[in-house]
Amino acid sequence: MELAIDRDAAVVRTELDARSWVDLCTGFVPNADEQFRAIHGGTAWLQNEVLRYDRYVPEQRLGAGLRADADPLLRQAGMHLQSRYGVPFTGVGALLYRNGDDFQGLHSDREMRWLDDTRVAIVVLGARRPFVIRGRGSRADAIERVPAGSAAGDVVLRPGKGDLLVMGGACQRDWLHGVPKSPGTGAGRISLTWRWTSRRGRPDTNPTYYDGRHYADMPRKQSTRLRKA
Repeated sequence: MELAIDRDAAVVRTELDARSWVDLCTGFVPNADEQFRAIHGGTAWLQNEVLRYDRYVPEQRLGAGLRADADPLLRQAGMHLQSRYGVPFTGVGALLYRNGDDFQGLHSDREMRWLDDTRVAIVVLGARRPFVIRGRGSRADAIERVPAGSAAGDVVLRPGKGDLLVMGGACQRDWLHGVPKSPGTGAGRISLTWRWTSRRGRPDTNPTYYDGRHYADMPRKQSTRLRKA
C-alpha cells in the first residue's frame, strides 16, 4: 500500500516552558495538495453556531468529524501518532478555513477537561498561515486587544502544505493557541486534529467556549448547533 505520510520527516521541538512543548514536523504528508483536494471535495462540511447572548453566532470557519479509518492518510497518521507518542489518540476533527478571513481565536482545548498532560496533533493541508501560541498568563483583556502574534513572548509557527504540529505536556492548561486572520491569503486551509489526555490531575470544570450563555428569561437552548454549509 502506498504510504500517505513520511514517517521519517524531521521533527523540531520548541520547549515552551518546563512542562509544555510543541513539535513541528515539516513535509509529513508528501502529496499534500492532492490530499487537500480529496478531503475538501469529499467532506460534508458543516457550519457550527455557538449560543451567545441568547442568539446563535456562526463560527468563522467550517468543520466536520471524520472517521479515523476513512482513508489511508487518516489511518496511517493515526497509527504513526500512537507509535511515536505512545498514547491512544482519538479523532479526527476537521476544520476548513475557506480564505484569509476565516480564523480561530486564541483558546485552549479545555473541553478535554484534564489538561495537565495532553497531546493535540494537527495535520495542516493547504495554505501556510500563522499558528500563534501565547502564554495564558496574559490578562484576558490584553488577549483580546493585542493581535495574535504581536505580543512579547508569542510563539509563531507557519504550518501548512502537509506539516504536522503536536502540542504536548501542559500546553492546553498554561498556553493559548489560534489561527488569526490572514488578509490576502485566498487559498484554503484544512486542519485535521487528533487528541489525547492522560485524565490525570485535577479536571478543569470552568465553562468552555462551547458552553451556552443565557441572559434572557426564556427556555434554555442547546449551547451549539450545526447546519449544512
